[in-house]
Amino acid sequence: MNIEVILANYDFSQVETTKSIVWMAVAAVVALVFSVYSYIQMRKMQKKNRPKASQIDGTIADEGVSFCDIAGSPHIHPNITDLWNKKSEAIKQKSGGFLGIGKSSQVTGYRYYTSFAAFIGNRIEKFIAINFDNRGWIIHDPEKHPSNMLPVNKPSLFGQDAGGVVGNIDIEFGYPQPQQNLAYKQHFDLVSAYPYQSYLVFRGNTIDQPFYFGNSNYMKEMLLWVKRTRVRNDGREQWYASTEARPWVCEIGRTYVVNSQDVKTKVTIGSTVLFRHGVATNGSQISEKDSSAITSSGEDFLSSSLITGLTGAQTGVGTERVAELSLYKSSVISGYFIVEMLFTYNGLQTSQLYEQPILVYSDTTYKDGDGRHYRKIVGLFNDGMDIFMRQSSKNPELITGQTYSIIAGVSVKFTKYNNSWVFSSTGHDINPIHKIREILTDDTAMAKPEVDVNDINFMKAANRIWDEGLGISWAIDEKSCIDAIEELCYHIEAGIRVNRQTGLYEMVLFRDDWFGEDDIHAIAENKIKDLSLEVMNSDDIVNQLNVTYYDRQRIKNSTFSVYENGSILTMGKANAESIDFPYFMNMRNAEIVANWKLKQYSTPAWKGTFTTGWREARKWNRYDLVEITWSKKWQGTILARIMKIDLGNGLNNEVMIDFEEVVPYSGEMNTSIVVDDSTEEKAEPAKPAIGETFEAPYYIAIQNIGQRKIDEELAHNPDVGFTFSTYRRPQWNALYAEITTANVDKPEDGWIIDGNAEFVTSGQFDQLVSRTATQITVKNLQIEDYLNPNDLIVVGTWLSGEFGSYEFMIVESLDIETSILTVKRGALDTIPRGWDNGMYFFRSNPDDGLFSLTEYSADQNVRESALTVTPSSKLEHLGSAPVYMRSRAIRPYPPANVKINNVYYPETIITTNNIVLTWLGRNRLTNQVIDFYDASDDAELNTTYSYELSSENVVLDSASGIVGNTATILSSVLIPNKPHTLKLWSVRDGYDSYQVFEHSFFAESASLILTATTDGSSVTGNTVPVADITVNVDEALRANMQFDGSSISGKSVAGATITIEIQE
Repeated sequence: MNIEVILANYDFSQVETTKSIVWMAVAAVVALVFSVYSYIQMRKMQKKNRPKASQIDGTIADEGVSFCDIAGSPHIHPNITDLWNKKSEAIKQKSGGFLGIGKSSQVTGYRYYTSFAAFIGNRIEKFIAINFDNRGWIIHDPEKHPSNMLPVNKPSLFGQDAGGVVGNIDIEFGYPQPQQNLAYKQHFDLVSAYPYQSYLVFRGNTIDQPFYFGNSNYMKEMLLWVKRTRVRNDGREQWYASTEARPWVCEIGRTYVVNSQDVKTKVTIGSTVLFRHGVATNGSQISEKDSSAITSSGEDFLSSSLITGLTGAQTGVGTERVAELSLYKSSVISGYFIVEMLFTYNGLQTSQLYEQPILVYSDTTYKDGDGRHYRKIVGLFNDGMDIFMRQSSKNPELITGQTYSIIAGVSVKFTKYNNSWVFSSTGHDINPIHKIREILTDDTAMAKPEVDVNDINFMKAANRIWDEGLGISWAIDEKSCIDAIEELCYHIEAGIRVNRQTGLYEMVLFRDDWFGEDDIHAIAENKIKDLSLEVMNSDDIVNQLNVTYYDRQRIKNSTFSVYENGSILTMGKANAESIDFPYFMNMRNAEIVANWKLKQYSTPAWKGTFTTGWREARKWNRYDLVEITWSKKWQGTILARIMKIDLGNGLNNEVMIDFEEVVPYSGEMNTSIVVDDSTEEKAEPAKPAIGETFEAPYYIAIQNIGQRKIDEELAHNPDVGFTFSTYRRPQWNALYAEITTANVDKPEDGWIIDGNAEFVTSGQFDQLVSRTATQITVKNLQIEDYLNPNDLIVVGTWLSGEFGSYEFMIVESLDIETSILTVKRGALDTIPRGWDNGMYFFRSNPDDGLFSLTEYSADQNVRESALTVTPSSKLEHLGSAPVYMRSRAIRPYPPANVKINNVYYPETIITTNNIVLTWLGRNRLTNQVIDFYDASDDAELNTTYSYELSSENVVLDSASGIVGNTATILSSVLIPNKPHTLKLWSVRDGYDSYQVFEHSFFAESASLILTATTDGSSVTGNTVPVADITVNVDEALRANMQFDGSSISGKSVAGATITIEIQE
């Protein structure tokens, strides 16, 4: 209808003119369209390799691309796909019958077999190991196994009844042009060769046999350990793989150590040259001739030295001659050291063998003009490692006629290794800078042209990360490329940007020295149009970080915490955040970066936004540093990092910049935030903590690391021991006590930091404590945690006795008002003792204090030192105390509830009476906390008892191997009127109990029991026959007193006083 209306009002007289105008308009429109199209194409070409619209501020555009990847040396759960050749086999056991006749077979279970494929992921360069059901790594050794196959022969891996694994595992590395796996092809004839795809094929010993996977139809969990660092996903060598200064900068596989100052002097190097000659073609025995070369003894290797002249030679008739040269080191060198071994030989090299050093720097061979061969090996070794090398050669050179000569020689050079780290032979991580570049350029990820990456900048970052040792490993199924890059940057405290001038991708490491002084921008206050500010971390400062990382060695996620101690004391509380480092494989890396982050979180700093019309600001890039002047808030300038740049629109050309003040990673903290001076007194320096470090009993050890682990350690080394530390807070600002131990017989090992001991509840006895006292008055209580029923406390000191004296007590109650502590005495492997007034006690539950994992043996001279740490100081290491290691964990518990003639601790014993000794047994393995007086008769298996009675250091009687709970000592061995000492202890498998029951008493030759009664006419009483009795009779006696040698009789008036004196 609208069209009709329009036409009705149209002036047709204008038609001709309109036609011409229309054609002109059409032509103009077409020209315009082509112009716009050309312009768009031109802009596309201009924008190639330039930031996208969302990248104007230097950020990376999120293109929604995801990828999967394996890099470093991660642990991987494979994806099991195809299964074939499934079968089961009955396990039969014969039973019944008589003398082998009439036995029947009974099925007791089944063995299960199958062939299957397990896919790993993208390209790998090395298959390190496989772990079934967390039963330990089965290592693939390329020197012992085929490079692409791992033989497995563990038929009892899961236990006698559960079976194990047996067969071969074919390894497909994901080469660009791989061959079909023959075993897999039998299942699926058209199976692809899977380029760039790594997988495993599990089969039997032949390709048509299945793999044995146990006696359960449910397959056990598998964990793979693979490596990819030096190749890319498409098989090409890694970008910027290695340099002379940084070998294999693309991978990081190092163990950090504290190296000794010098290589120890006086080492002995020996060499032996073995010549073999004869004809071996017919299988006859080849005769041998030994030629011992020069032995060098007592050479000095303070920095580097060279030993030469270890050579030998032989001539003779016949061409079938072999020279074998071996080099060995026969004494220990301390620290890390580089060994250069140069072997000289003639003939043809046949074999070589050497102990694998920590790292082989080079292994080269060459030949001089005289036909003599040389082989030079340079490797890194550690103290205690054997240096052994054997080089063989044959086909000696012809001298004259049928006479041949063969020689072999070696020279060796030692050089001290000065770096603070050494390479690890396994567990190489990938350099995260290389991984970020892979994500940018890999065609399976963001697929950016490699020319889009600033290689100079990336090399600088890669070198820095390699120097810092911050390698990562991961195995990810699917992740956004942008998320992956951001997570990697989070791990290493870095950022990635697109440089707005060059359009290239660049890395910025957030380090104090990343930018030079000339690279730092500055803006004057008069060029800032507007500025808004706020203080980061001002309201709720984070002063504790709970850190989670993956521990490759322990095959699990692990956690630890880092603290900003000054902030905790200032705030009076800990404010914690949790951070994750899933791609760090060791605590060292996680701890370094966590401390960096904690400094950022716990330091108040400025953040804000300013706008400026200054043209120079348009040239800045994200993450650049700029010095900002703003006199309204601070004096001088602050150093800030640009976090975002907004260039505005066409109408407003002002630049808006978001910034954050830089908190240095090292050196002093920035003090631009002004706070009032504290009115509190300055903290006092660290003081010594009162406490004890002693060998941990069996119960505390198993509560900390498990009974199975402890029993395995004891089965391997019965004399192994661990230390336990429990200390009292010496001052209000003390944070913890750093416990260090050392074997002083090996000073080269230095002091080992066992860890930090948290302070425990403690106090002092306010009375003399007997061996039977259970209610004790205490004083100077220092409460860290309440003393609850069944808590353990320890009393004692290393100063008491030859090996120190300790007693564990079990808390029953603590009355705060009366300060009376009620306890049970002599718990675990201890016996009640008497304690002086003022003796300290410390709460010592297994989770209190510090249980150290450092292992020591009974024959080692161990000392410890506890260094108090405060927010501002640490106690200087000035002295130490002994820790007596006596194989405590393996020893049986001592006897309990010991009585002598049915009495606890009698002071005297009559020489005419036998001593009847009774006791009860205690069992170390029941893991129960039982005291001395409430023990039941539950001795550990194979436990016997021994006693010894002595007087004035002369043994009067002894016995051993007592099986029961009683022993009788005849009275005839007692010496009248002399002090005696009785000892009783447990024995099991050659080990005496940790403590010995010991009691001293006096042996009396007579004891008068006189009950004097009078009836007015006589007095009666009794004593021993040999007693010397004197009787004084009152004058009022009506009858004489009589003494017949055994009794007294007489008479007296009622009410008379009778005095009788008896002399023994």
